[in-house]
Amino acid sequence: MGEVEGQPSKKSIDVGPDRGPTVDGAERTLTKNDVFDILKNERRRAVVRYLLEHDGSADLSDIAEHVAARENDTDVRQLSSQERKRVRIALYQCHLPRMDAARVIEFDKDRGGIELRDAASQLQVYLDVDAQNGRNPGSSSRFAFALAVGVAALVVPGTLGFGPLSAVSPAGWAAVSSLTLVAIAGHQWRFN
Repeated sequence: MGEVEGQPSKKSIDVGPDRGPTVDGAERTLTKNDVFDILKNERRRAVVRYLLEHDGSADLSDIAEHVAARENDTDVRQLSSQERKRVRIALYQCHLPRMDAARVIEFDKDRGGIELRDAASQLQVYLDVDAQNGRNPGSSSRFAFALAVGVAALVVPGTLGFGPLSAVSPAGWAAVSSLTLVAIAGHQWRFN
């Protein structure tokens, strides 16, 4: 069977971004469906985070213990063998093969080795960890909330004339409030 004009032969087919690696070995780009399918499960998100925090590779046992400890809100040393086993089996039978099939990780079922692939970098933007500066976006929101509450705790009593805070004029409190809002907006813009 020869080549049809305008179509490549089977040997040189590049299956493209929706179907797997290219023939030359380059990693594929994940589709949005791939990304959201991987990230819709907390255990798979925990696996990616763990691998990102541990130089991209780990053993199944280590990841299973980490995930089980998170799920049971306890320390790894305090996990029961049943808690470890339950997570390990789910990762081994379901989550890791699915992530391997999507080419996000390379999972060696025989040895239990797991390594991130280049395509995993496309998941980072959706995770809690900001890959560029290692910050958790939630901490930025908590800072802004704490700043707003702190300023409100000063402005309200000050404008109502309580104690030494009454020495500041209402216009002064308006200026403090306005500057705080600008600072919060700037802080949020910087980290989002």
